[in-house]
Amino acid sequence: MYKNYFYLLRASQELNSILSGKKLYECYTQERDKLFLHIPLEEFSYFHFIISTNPQEFHFYFKDEHRKAKKNTADFFGDLLPQKIKQVKMAFGERIIAFELESGTFYILFRGSKSNCFLLDSEKVLHSFKKIADDQLAKISKELSDLEFVNSTALLLNSIAGLKSLQELKALPYLSKEILRQVEAKDNSVESAVQIIGEIINGKIVVGIDVETGDTVFRPISFLDSKQNMEVELFDNYFEAITKYLHLKLTTVKTHNAKHEIEKFIENEIEKSASKLNNLKARIENGSKEEEYQRNGELLLSVIGQINKRDKEIIVEDWKTNQSATIKIDPKLSPQQNVNSYFDKARSEKIEFEKSAQLYKSAKAKFDRLLVLKDELTTDTTVEQLQVIKKELKMNTQQNSSEDKKDKLPFRHFLIDGKYHFYIGKDSKNNDMLTTKFAKQNDFWFHARSVAGSHGVLRVENTKEAIPKRVLEKAASITAFYSKSKTAKVAPVTYTLKKYVSKNARHEPGQVSVMKESVLLVRPEIPNDCEYIEE
Repeated sequence: MYKNYFYLLRASQELNSILSGKKLYECYTQERDKLFLHIPLEEFSYFHFIISTNPQEFHFYFKDEHRKAKKNTADFFGDLLPQKIKQVKMAFGERIIAFELESGTFYILFRGSKSNCFLLDSEKVLHSFKKIADDQLAKISKELSDLEFVNSTALLLNSIAGLKSLQELKALPYLSKEILRQVEAKDNSVESAVQIIGEIINGKIVVGIDVETGDTVFRPISFLDSKQNMEVELFDNYFEAITKYLHLKLTTVKTHNAKHEIEKFIENEIEKSASKLNNLKARIENGSKEEEYQRNGELLLSVIGQINKRDKEIIVEDWKTNQSATIKIDPKLSPQQNVNSYFDKARSEKIEFEKSAQLYKSAKAKFDRLLVLKDELTTDTTVEQLQVIKKELKMNTQQNSSEDKKDKLPFRHFLIDGKYHFYIGKDSKNNDMLTTKFAKQNDFWFHARSVAGSHGVLRVENTKEAIPKRVLEKAASITAFYSKSKTAKVAPVTYTLKKYVSKNARHEPGQVSVMKESVLLVRPEIPNDCEYIEE
């Protein structure tokens, strides 16, 4: 409600008492959608009045001490300043505040997405902070010249008090729905409207947070619902109230976003932890096969001379149980290797089972902690507390790591003719990643013929556009440069579409099969018009 017409009227009166007679030295911006007005006061040489013209959060506030940035600033209305502020006024019935200057007027317009600031010079030329079309500028100039501006609330309140019916009251464009609801809640009379408006203009301002919804509030004390659970402060001054309100809102938004981010992260972690716990629990419940593998190894050792290499299993009499046991053997291994294999399995099973038990214990502790943290998020938490939780969960580290991996490509990257992106691998594993994971079916694939070298991929953004042959030749030259043919005068380079390149389990790292290919004879080099892109 802080942008309500009557609260802005109240703000204009406070501005008049603070800024009347002071000098506006400069207007500049150093942040998007923000205009900084440097108006030195006796006690604060770097006092600034700051206007945010952000369509979603149009507002203004003070800073007793603010220093202009040395870089990335843009000055506005410089030829027309400095000027003394004679008085601050409010448009009658419009959310427009005017700073009357010695020669000209500075205007602040609250118009939603069209909110803006203007300066009308002594020759009646209107200059804007945010650029707008000339016809719109002319329209606003005409509108401003026709408006009546006041620096007293008496005229406005008297005009409202003189209305004879509720219908006339509702017809006023500057009476918000929230005010009308308060009038209806009383007795639907003009007198009630005047009383409520008087409270907005002169009464205490309540700023706080609705504990149940987390919403920040800025309103007259009479607008509060006694049933609401609120944490509030009272203010006599609009600008003290708006400063507190914006701080609360920013903190609330930060808290809400951080809480939502953590909740989502915890839900994912709980799901992963639950799956891991179930797998570990099943592993533990199935028990260890250490004794079985140890027994099989001992039994095989006792009949090692009877093991036939061609057999896949052998029946052995177990002297401990006096029962026969069927033991599987690997025909590819020697009798001694089969014996050793079971002893190795026994040792591995012991280690793995003990490890599974330890992992289950730590996973269960992590799972229980996640549930505790999830429960903590249902209570009131500050931004600082949420940061502690994020640090415990190591969210920032994981996010930064994933973002780095996402943003940075592990391949060499060239820009050919300022338009075509060409990527080339760095080693065998990198080649595999480039060819099998990164390349698209209709990208061009390159490799130096009959020698070891890097894979190359020319990205095809538009399959309907033919790639010029000169571009293919330049890509081939780069490919030959990163191969064993680097020192040759001329080298043959295979190229084809990625869809004709395949890789299977029999291929070594970096090896592929090419079903259809063409060959270019090129000079191994990095052509002059091929730009290397640093990743």
